[in-house]
Amino acid sequence: MLWKFLDRQRQNSSTDVSARQGSISLQLALWTLWSLLVVGVGFLSWHADVLANRPTNTLGLVIHCVVAGIIGLVVMTAVELRLEPWRFMDE
Repeated sequence: MLWKFLDRQRQNSSTDVSARQGSISLQLALWTLWSLLVVGVGFLSWHADVLANRPTNTLGLVIHCVVAGIIGLVVMTAVELRLEPWRFMDE
């Protein structure tokens, strides 16, 4: 009896996962944009130091990239919540 119940639960969960997966292209696009954003902020911070003939401020570069990354992750989550809300629902 327990095996039948577990087998039924496994079958139900596999059908729910396939229905709730959503599109991989949205995730790919969002992660690509996020990566480009972090690299772009790092490049702009480094480029500003080079143009001003200053030594590269490594700590400032890291701080800028981390802040841009965190803000980007929050925006990415908001976009995903707006476009594919079923991925965030509990059963």
